[in-house]
Amino acid sequence: MLLPRLKARRPEPGAPDPLTRNVLRVQDLFCPDGLEIGFDYLRLGADRFCRVYAVHGLPRRIQVGLLDEIFLAGDVDLSVHVSPAPDKTVVGLLTRKEVQARTQAEMDFRRGKVPDPEREAQMEDYRALRQAVQLGYDRLMFATVLIAVHGRDPEEFRRRCERVETALARRGVQPRVLVLRQDEGLKSALPLAANRIADFERNLTTGAAACLLPATASGGGHASGVVLGRNVYSGALVMLDRFAGEAVVPNQHMFISGETGSGKSVTVRLLALLEAYRGVRTALVDPEAEYVHFARSLGGQAVRLEPGRFSGVNPLDVEPEPDEDGRLRVNLLEKVADVRGLVAAVFRYHQGDGLSARESALLEEAVLEEYRARGVTHDPESLYTPSGLKKPMPTLSDLQRRLSQKPGGERVADGMKPLLAGGSLGMFDGQTTLALADAPFICFDLKGLGDDLARFVGMYATLAWLWQKFAQKGGKAVRKCVAVDEAWMFLRHPDAALYLETLARRGRKHGCALTVATQRFEEFAASPEGRAVIDSCATVLVLRQEEHAVDAAINYFRLSGGCRRLLSGAEARPGRGILRTSGETLAVQVEPAPFEWEYVETKTRGR
Repeated sequence: MLLPRLKARRPEPGAPDPLTRNVLRVQDLFCPDGLEIGFDYLRLGADRFCRVYAVHGLPRRIQVGLLDEIFLAGDVDLSVHVSPAPDKTVVGLLTRKEVQARTQAEMDFRRGKVPDPEREAQMEDYRALRQAVQLGYDRLMFATVLIAVHGRDPEEFRRRCERVETALARRGVQPRVLVLRQDEGLKSALPLAANRIADFERNLTTGAAACLLPATASGGGHASGVVLGRNVYSGALVMLDRFAGEAVVPNQHMFISGETGSGKSVTVRLLALLEAYRGVRTALVDPEAEYVHFARSLGGQAVRLEPGRFSGVNPLDVEPEPDEDGRLRVNLLEKVADVRGLVAAVFRYHQGDGLSARESALLEEAVLEEYRARGVTHDPESLYTPSGLKKPMPTLSDLQRRLSQKPGGERVADGMKPLLAGGSLGMFDGQTTLALADAPFICFDLKGLGDDLARFVGMYATLAWLWQKFAQKGGKAVRKCVAVDEAWMFLRHPDAALYLETLARRGRKHGCALTVATQRFEEFAASPEGRAVIDSCATVLVLRQEEHAVDAAINYFRLSGGCRRLLSGAEARPGRGILRTSGETLAVQVEPAPFEWEYVETKTRGR
């Protein structure tokens, strides 16, 4: 008996192969667990949100990198679908548009209407583009631009959407949220070369379409300025321009924080050196004599403060300053506050209490009387003699002498004796002899001020003098900077910290930048004055931190968890840190050129 021949059953076309059924595919590695379609957003899986925008309007003039800024928001995808339009159709369309515009212009002319400049520009655009297409110089493209913004939680998602919308608004780009079409928008934004959103197509020339692509390689920072270093990940140069104007950076101030050996002082000196090439003069307040070599080797001044030795600075010296209306006036009341703060701080240091209300009033009265005795008023002309020479200003000795003659002022006069010439704090009793030379740097060396009170008096009087004689000079037309190292020391004395805050708040109006460097971030950020200074700085550089301060810095500046390895551990090297400026946050490695190391490396006085 012959058995029938058995044949292997072939799988039907399109049926899954039982051997490969449910095998892990490449798509399964990145596909979410599920998709929830909302009114104007998507939920991908359990912990990811997405919103897709379509670009509805573009500016009339498009530049390269038009959409690059949206990537600074974080997790953002950009999809640009471009297809060429037939040249024959384009030429006919442009011809009709040009004829229509010219016809309308001719009709308006016959009716006596004023020619419309916008229509004239439109006709010129039509004519130029038609000629370019006919001669083969250009082509017309149809482009659809989709932007997908992602976030891990609702708050992060909301912030990123706001940053993208703000960045587009600055560039004149009008986005539209794809309401009830988010799923189609996501499919179109994926790298599948399939566009399911056809009603946001815009016609563009070849060059304009190319400008929509993220073709620029930016290392972050600014487009001009000084080369601060390199991007840690891309290797691209990072440029910083603190004086670019409010359209680029809100103010010129910079806060630098890092532990000992993190490259903090090197960065301050490098920034001062590079900005000097651009005409920026820098005054350095130096508690540890680490900037004296730098200033002197580059032709600058170095002023050494020592107890009992006159510094050449008179804290009662006054200069005209512009008021709210731009008119020059002598602010005597501000000088009264300066002197009152200095004297009251000495009393608090020695006795634990400041001046009484009566003593403060007597001190204010004595200061104003000293100025009136010399004919000095709020009028700037009152500062000069008829021959044009500046009048001698009151000194601390003059003030102490007048107070001693006032009933009730004896205690204040006695308390001021250490501040007088020959006293332990007599560094500022005399007429100003220090003149700012035409040099790029001036350094105030405070290392010789050993005890805490002497250091405070030196800091206070130095900042007061710099505010009057340096920060306000020349207004915005003269670019300058006050750099304060080891600024945490100032916060121990609220009166000295007040000047840091004043420089941060008011320096911008006078074209004066403030560079604040500190190694004790937690101590600096713990005080209201310190937080006010930090929040006033548009540029922040966080370098390697002490282990206990890393979390405080990350939380304060709202940095991502990934920044920790750059601020602590094996990857935290000298000069490496997180730079935040103009809405950007990037990892930077500060790199002085080989020939600059001779000047910017740390050298104490005497080396």
